[in-house]
Amino acid sequence: MQRDYHRDKVYLKNQELFENIFKVTVKKVLKHKKKGKVLEIGSSTGTLLNLFRKDGWVVQGVEPSDMSAAYAIKIGIPTIKEKFEKAKISKKFNVVILNHVLEHMENPEEVLKKVHKILNNNGLIVVNVPNAGSLSSRIYGKSWKYVLPNEHLWQFTPQSLISLLKKSGFSALSWEAKSGIWEFDNPLLELWQSLVGLKKRFFENLLTAIPSCFISKLNLGTGLSVVAQKL
Repeated sequence: MQRDYHRDKVYLKNQELFENIFKVTVKKVLKHKKKGKVLEIGSSTGTLLNLFRKDGWVVQGVEPSDMSAAYAIKIGIPTIKEKFEKAKISKKFNVVILNHVLEHMENPEEVLKKVHKILNNNGLIVVNVPNAGSLSSRIYGKSWKYVLPNEHLWQFTPQSLISLLKKSGFSALSWEAKSGIWEFDNPLLELWQSLVGLKKRFFENLLTAIPSCFISKLNLGTGLSVVAQKL
């Protein structure tokens, strides 16, 4: 079993912030499927899956961190305490989500092929990763804040991720790359919560709101999200 992840406490202390982010993923799924079974790989404290559960979905998490998995189970989210690559999963799902997980995995292609096997026909996969094709990545190069060589084993551009998905048996339905407060379901709520909470990110949110808007409209943001369907 893996030890606790060093960001576990961050997730636990910022539930409202992450709910505001994760609602974007929920809405992307609901555009294609209204109900069903959803599996999240790297489900952490179960915040995203809890949003699906409240909407009537059957949920399942896979999370190797002891602390996060224990918390998710405590709030009623079924969670396999194991790395996805080693997890024995016999059920089939309508949707599988990898939220900032694929870049950490040793063999992304094998992971996607396993996802393909556990998805129902026409099942969806949602992959969120840092965008190595973003404007900020092009500007900062090796100094880009998402390089993180000890954590991020892979870097993806929209083209490389879509190509990998295609190679693994998927067809991309849509993709986008947003930045700043525009990665949130409710940008104004994020501004308000960061203000009343006296968070340092409030000033960054405020100062970057307008340029981030243009960057997001051009799909050059730091957060890349792809929705694809099993062929």
